[in-house]
Amino acid sequence: MFNGIGVTPPEQDSEAGVTDAVLQVLEKDPFVNSESIRIHTRRAVVTLDGTVPREAEVKLAEDDAWYVFGVDKVVNRLTVRM
Repeated sequence: MFNGIGVTPPEQDSEAGVTDAVLQVLEKDPFVNSESIRIHTRRAVVTLDGTVPREAEVKLAEDDAWYVFGVDKVVNRLTVRM
């Protein structure tokens, strides 16, 4: 069954909307401490900056950002705080 509903023209995701969505995903991930992660979005490219307490969180945070609709690329600049 096909309902044929569509948005014309397709609405682009705002940079702020994508940033907020990534932040929400990071905050809900119990394995990522998002408190010192900064998120910047420009032209569907999400940049993650800041520090995390464990090496595993660097990759987990990047994976979380990729799950957000509208993200075309993730630049991961997270470092592990010693």
